Amino acid sequence: MIFSDQNMPLAKLSLHSSARTLGLGVALTLLMGSVQAASAPSQQFQQWSGERWVTRSVSLVELGLTTPAVLDNSNGQREFYLPVPADVRLSEAALQLNGRYLRADGGRTTVTVSIDGYPVAARRLNDDQGDASQSIPVDGVARAGGFVRVGINWSSVLSDMVCTDQRAPGNSLKIDPSTRFSYKYERAAITTVVGAWNALPLRPVMLVAGAGMTAQAYDTAWRTGVAIERAGRHATVLSLPQVGATIDLSHAEVPATLRTVPAFAALAEHNPRHVLKDAAQLGALLLLGEHGPLHADLVITDPALLTAVRTALDALGAQVAGAAPDAVAAYNTLVAANFSVLTTASPDNLRLAQFGGLPTIAVPSSSVAKTATLLGTLWKPTAQGQNITTTTVQSPRLDGDILPLSRFGAITGSFDVLGRSERSVVVDLGAVGADGRLPDRLTVDVSAAPSINGEAPIVSLFVNNYLLGAEKVTANGTPQRLDVAIPRYALTARNEVRVAFLRQPTQVRCHDTPMAYPVAILPGSQLHFAKADGGNDFVGMAGKFADGASLMLPDSWLAQPATSLPLVIRMADAAGLSVEKSTLQLVPQGQAAKPDAAFLALDVAPAGYSPGSAPRSGRLVLRGHVQSAQLDISGVDHLATAELIRTGGQQGIVFQNIGKQSPLLATAFRLGRGNLAVFNDTGPVLQLESEEMNGTAPGRSSGRWELGMLIWVSLGVLFVLLLIAARIANVRRRKAQSRQG
Repeated sequence: MIFSDQNMPLAKLSLHSSARTLGLGVALTLLMGSVQAASAPSQQFQQWSGERWVTRSVSLVELGLTTPAVLDNSNGQREFYLPVPADVRLSEAALQLNGRYLRADGGRTTVTVSIDGYPVAARRLNDDQGDASQSIPVDGVARAGGFVRVGINWSSVLSDMVCTDQRAPGNSLKIDPSTRFSYKYERAAITTVVGAWNALPLRPVMLVAGAGMTAQAYDTAWRTGVAIERAGRHATVLSLPQVGATIDLSHAEVPATLRTVPAFAALAEHNPRHVLKDAAQLGALLLLGEHGPLHADLVITDPALLTAVRTALDALGAQVAGAAPDAVAAYNTLVAANFSVLTTASPDNLRLAQFGGLPTIAVPSSSVAKTATLLGTLWKPTAQGQNITTTTVQSPRLDGDILPLSRFGAITGSFDVLGRSERSVVVDLGAVGADGRLPDRLTVDVSAAPSINGEAPIVSLFVNNYLLGAEKVTANGTPQRLDVAIPRYALTARNEVRVAFLRQPTQVRCHDTPMAYPVAILPGSQLHFAKADGGNDFVGMAGKFADGASLMLPDSWLAQPATSLPLVIRMADAAGLSVEKSTLQLVPQGQAAKPDAAFLALDVAPAGYSPGSAPRSGRLVLRGHVQSAQLDISGVDHLATAELIRTGGQQGIVFQNIGKQSPLLATAFRLGRGNLAVFNDTGPVLQLESEEMNGTAPGRSSGRWELGMLIWVSLGVLFVLLLIAARIANVRRRKAQSRQG
């Protein structure tokens, strides 16, 4: 219907209305375009404020599987334990299984994948060889144990005839280490400090201040890093970049909606060697969170770091206000939510906070040993809160000479064994080797059910992969004790105690299906300690470090935490330093360190010590107890040595970089036997006793064995002497009788 003015011709009215409508439409279009362009940053900030998920991914390589796992008829089962946050539901969880198979012997060949014991995928393989890769969805149920158990079963049946020989050496499945597990979880699901600690990735990022880092913050950082290492992870230390620093932006994801802000526009160039021009660019880098290269799982809340972060975000806010004034409110809301680590309330508390939108553990720089002791010992489950005041925390000490194995982890309990199964715990001498005591004996209580034909399993006891004892147990379900001595050569600063059960899968009739039968490791299993006879090797020093040690570093390392802290963390962990009882001593350049206790000196020379080679000279000189050099080479790099010395009445370890560049020490290792070690980028390449360089075999027998042998030899010698004396007396008596006769 058309309404018209009676005084205006209809044609003229229509033309006027069209012109007015067109003008209004153009104006509205221009206005809406202007509003939309101006609100793009605001919309992006609102979108980031609504993000809920944390994305994680872990490969078998990261879990330590560096070579393919091969399954065949002799070993057709394999299980992998993939870490996930405990008691947290997962989303979009999937396993990308990568592998290949061979089927030269033919037969009916299948591969079955199970999750937490439940079969979820099966595939029949028909070609002579081929790709066995597949993507398998994983249910998102929360795992109380913090692991997804993935089982892979390989089956190759050559014939359906009963009792046919089914061996097929030409049939096998190769699981590639690139196999990867990916998942998401909600940020809000992490509600406590211990929950955040349990959710740490395998390589958590610990953010520290760059310039201006305090000695107290450095002291806290190395202890926290060692606690991370001893929790089975590897800390990546990242220092907050400063203006002028070079950053790799090749993988940064900068939304196009933010490129009207100069700082974000500069980051969007994806330059692998981008130089930060101002504080606003640092703020933009921080705001990207997990979409950029600067995010953190733990933050050492040094005042210098918090001030620098606050300054950078303020500078970025000023740019946002200039480029998109309507986005300021959304920006402020985003910063307040995603950087709660900046909250000044309770600065000395251990907190669950947000940094870059991710759940982060805020470790107060003033905590020194408290955080590492709380989260690195059996007190960890008590950190059930978001803002924890730690007044006092001490690691449980060795009371007496016996500790239950359950003290070190979940090793006791019952489980079924078909072929082979094992459980293990890790014992840190720096945490339990008080008063110089070292593990001396291992006592394990076990029980086992018989198999269907009455056969019993064989139980083997290992310490650091040394087989120390094995026995075929009585399979009637009653407790049985295995007791073995632990020789000194089997020990390191960190020790894996492993109990392995081996059954021979048997069948009364050849067509019977092999069954698993239960075994148990009982709570009475114990580790016995004894006073060590001095600390003349690295193991003995680990026992001494448990009572306290001095960590001596060059004071210049304080200014370069990103490069020095990884070395300090790795060596302190390998040597067995106590995170609770050690002290930090920073040594000025040109001065000699003066230890007043057992010590670990990194790139500093204690008073009275004369190194065989000058530090960072590229020349390696090794001497034994004789003064002549056994090895003298030059031109080396990425090489270092560690040597056990005694000076000023104190004993300790001196670590010295030989090359101009320090070795990376990329993988975890343990200092074990010997008193001299040489390192390259991968860790120790030599660990030996100085006597070995002189052709003298060092004594490595256990003290108890030596004492027993000494007693028996002494008794033997005494018996022989008594026989000789009796013989002499008898001869003399006969001679006397013959003279009288």
